[in-house]
Amino acid sequence: MLFILTKAQVFSLDLIIGVIIFGSAILIYYKSATNISDQDEALLGDLLIDAKTISSSLMSQGYPYNWSEDDVVRIGISDDNRINETKLEQFSKIPYKDSRKLFGTIHDYYVFFRGRNNNIIPFNESLEGIGKPGINSTNIQTVENPKKLVKVTRLVIKDLDIAKMVIYLWY
Repeated sequence: MLFILTKAQVFSLDLIIGVIIFGSAILIYYKSATNISDQDEALLGDLLIDAKTISSSLMSQGYPYNWSEDDVVRIGISDDNRINETKLEQFSKIPYKDSRKLFGTIHDYYVFFRGRNNNIIPFNESLEGIGKPGINSTNIQTVENPKKLVKVTRLVIKDLDIAKMVIYLWY
């Protein structure tokens, strides 16, 4: 026996419009969420480029060759792939804002050295590292609470021994 149903629901115009509005809202949400992560990724890329640029600058001899805090054009603390203690001392005397301009970055930075045993090698008796005032190698997260933080490590020769030059850059 064959039954034919004469009553059935038909899609109404209200349902179609509702589905279009709901679908558009979902699409806009996911597009904006993806766009925000793309922006974060681009900013993180900028931070990494700046950190590598600072690292390369520091590993150069600087310009002019025997620069001082008064006439420096490019900060460099290395001669023949060894840390030059005189240039390191001159670097520590450059005001923080001036050093950021010389490095060509708008981001905050902090530079310090670690020895073979991962112990911190101070720049001098009173200075653990160089960078943003009030920051040291252990308090960046608590004092600054950065949105993004990049760390670049380079192997260097300091005081006739292998050491790590660590550079933190953040915003």
